[in-house]
Amino acid sequence: MVQLSDDSGRPTAGDAARRAVASVGDDAIRRAIAVSAIELLHSPGPEALIARILERIGQACGVSRVQLYEDKRDPSGAVAPALRSAWLAPNVAAAPQRSGSGTLAGQAPSLPAQDGAVALLARDAPEPLRGVLSAAGVKSVLMMPVAVGGARYGEVHFDDCVQERAWSAAEIDALRLLAEMIGTAIARARDLQEFSDISWVIDHSPVILYRIGGKAPFPMTYISRNVRRYGYDGRDLLSSPCRYQELFHPDDLPAVMTTITAIATGEVSEVIRERRLRDADGNYIWFEDRARGHYGPGHELLEIEGLLVDISERKNSELKLEQISLADPVTGLPNRKAFMAELERAYSAARRGGPAFAIHYIDLDRFKDINDVFGHSKGDELLKAVADRLRRMRRRNADVIARFGGDEFVVLQSEISDPADAGALAARLLKAIEEPFNLGMEIHTTASIGIAVFSPEVTGTEEMIKQVDLALYRAKDLGRNQFHFHSEALDAATIERVMLGGDLQRALDRGELQLNFQPQVEIATGRIIGFEALARWNHPTKGPIGPARFVAIAESNGTIHRLGRWVIDAVCQQISQWRAAGLKPPPVSFNVSAGQLRGAAEFDRELAERLRHWSVGPKAVEIELTETVLMETTQRHRDIIGRLYSLGVPIAIDDFGTGYSSLSYLRTYRVDHIKVAQEFIKDIKPGSGGIAIVRAAISLGRELGIPVIAEGVETRFQLDLVKEAGCQFVQGFYFSPPVPADRAAELLQRGVVVPDETGKPAS
Repeated sequence: MVQLSDDSGRPTAGDAARRAVASVGDDAIRRAIAVSAIELLHSPGPEALIARILERIGQACGVSRVQLYEDKRDPSGAVAPALRSAWLAPNVAAAPQRSGSGTLAGQAPSLPAQDGAVALLARDAPEPLRGVLSAAGVKSVLMMPVAVGGARYGEVHFDDCVQERAWSAAEIDALRLLAEMIGTAIARARDLQEFSDISWVIDHSPVILYRIGGKAPFPMTYISRNVRRYGYDGRDLLSSPCRYQELFHPDDLPAVMTTITAIATGEVSEVIRERRLRDADGNYIWFEDRARGHYGPGHELLEIEGLLVDISERKNSELKLEQISLADPVTGLPNRKAFMAELERAYSAARRGGPAFAIHYIDLDRFKDINDVFGHSKGDELLKAVADRLRRMRRRNADVIARFGGDEFVVLQSEISDPADAGALAARLLKAIEEPFNLGMEIHTTASIGIAVFSPEVTGTEEMIKQVDLALYRAKDLGRNQFHFHSEALDAATIERVMLGGDLQRALDRGELQLNFQPQVEIATGRIIGFEALARWNHPTKGPIGPARFVAIAESNGTIHRLGRWVIDAVCQQISQWRAAGLKPPPVSFNVSAGQLRGAAEFDRELAERLRHWSVGPKAVEIELTETVLMETTQRHRDIIGRLYSLGVPIAIDDFGTGYSSLSYLRTYRVDHIKVAQEFIKDIKPGSGGIAIVRAAISLGRELGIPVIAEGVETRFQLDLVKEAGCQFVQGFYFSPPVPADRAAELLQRGVVVPDETGKPAS
């Protein structure tokens, strides 16, 4: 016989079951109550079964809704019902949230009750209860109190939304039994939860217990409730049984899953490892994870069980000790050991195809003299001040700065695309250190810097340290207060680019740049059909410098946008001046680099604004784009070409034939001119590949209706060959070199250019 009893002497669910089942005539309700009693008796967690029991009883009674409410007190002490479980018949909506103070039955104290149970028709209920029931679609309701441990817990509501139901005494008794069983089950669960010594110890312990399934995907089946100290509800974790895997640090997860798999396959029986797990606030906590297999009688794996011990305090202490061992005590910078670890990581990443990097080895010039004159304490102050300046020059956390010892510092410059990037940083470092230090007195010092740049040929970090050491020795040996690379070739090329980069910034301010203009000529008549504007830099010490040399520098040091704006402005201004002098200049073309178009969102707007400023129409200029520039531009900003055309600005493809996708660009974009690269003209001869390319370009242009200009024509022989090939327009020294604006104005007045037999333009 089923016995539901305790030692308190209070009525048990079993006693009530025998009494009620005997008096109930409805077999469905009787069977539902009996099955529910047995389930509640044997369930270790009866709360999980309550929803199923409510469904079973609701179906047996033929009602629309069965809902279990728990009395909750708000901060003021008022009682309000909180829905804990519910069942709904098909096509029945959930009842609105029943809010307000007091229980539902308590809102109508004048209603008759049978031992606390209230059964009534909605139309007979007084206000405000009638309004609550009407809003829920209820026609009749039975409200049954639930007690736990002799104290009221809440109510079970049986709603009938179809008919006005008269509840019989037998039904009310049977359902009172159900309420008693639910109360007994809740009390039993509470007792087990509150008075179990093991559970109490676990709840107050830093050790978290867990169990996971022994087969993939290894779902979690148990987690001790003290996981809440890290911000998690164990029930939430169990409701998504594989979510725990997301809580491990990404660097630790592969090892965690390898460990679980090794236990599941029987390779090992127990594993102890240190892991990092994320708490609810996003912080990673260190745990010692002890996992082992739990086996059945036949040594079959049932589950994997384990415990997590919080070792964050120990790890923090270890981290502090490690930081002390890796920090320079004077400057607070990483020391040599820490720097070498970072260097190893950068080197390994670069070998795997990651970005290149450079090492800067910095030595303060004549630091010993400062120590001897001002004392070691003042020397330490200077070292701290130098460290602070180096920190301020660091690109966020991208670069690593360390003190190697004595007066030596080292910088790991990450993600460089060109050795000139390293040279530019070294120049800034020298300038920063050269500025006076105010340490209660003004102290002046300089530095020497050696630079080593990663290359695939470098065999390891030790070789790079040797390279940078030799480079530093060269810098000091050649006069101090300068930088040198480990390679003389790099020295010469990079130093020139760095120095020219600084000069170029000043050249724009000093007006050292000018535009020259080279005419584009119709072969048959010598008529000038256009000009190409070419920037020239009149360097005060190095003399004239052409764009092929300084545009690349401008792109690498960020001057290209300013340089490009200057060219556009100078072209528009010159066109305006020629027109004011009564001349009618043809379209003036100018090159636009990939660096300028990387700011594509601004380029077309700036161009339109300058055209308006100088009252120059869009057809008065032409933009020349090489195939390389077109390729880079269309990969990143496919709409820029269309936006330029919407301005009405003509576009020419420069250096046609040197790229890889000439035909695809002609198919995709509307082009106003094709300019055959001068490298094909330079070596042109009958039967050569150059003349074949020229003929092909001219034929292609004719088929597409695009005029072709042959660039770089310097001799009568070249002119005759391109003319024979069908070319109508040329540009080159045979007709005229690039000339200043005043000389170009003279050519415009004449309208034609007729060279003599020497290849010089007629005077």
